[in-house]
Amino acid sequence: MERMTALGARRVTAWVGPHICGRCYEVPAQLQDEVAAAVPESRSTTSWGTPGLDIGAGVRAQLTAVGVPVVDAARCTRESPDLYSYRRDGAAAGRSAGLVRLRGAA
Repeated sequence: MERMTALGARRVTAWVGPHICGRCYEVPAQLQDEVAAAVPESRSTTSWGTPGLDIGAGVRAQLTAVGVPVVDAARCTRESPDLYSYRRDGAAAGRSAGLVRLRGAA
């Protein structure tokens, strides 16, 4: 955010889109601990009771902490059959992309 405002941004809004949710993103306990040490809101438990990470929650927490409004357009890519998911489909999964939009002064 600091860099964007230094470059002239006056209003920044972030959209958090589809991603694997914390109920589905299983990770080793050591990785969970490392990430949660930096961003506690990322810690989760999968629906089957193993260590997980909620990347969306972590991103939202970091953005909110620096005053960036967040629009939550998230759905779980593993749980939503109309979205690509490597965790669900393996190498046969398609790919997703993100974008940044710059608008002129209003």
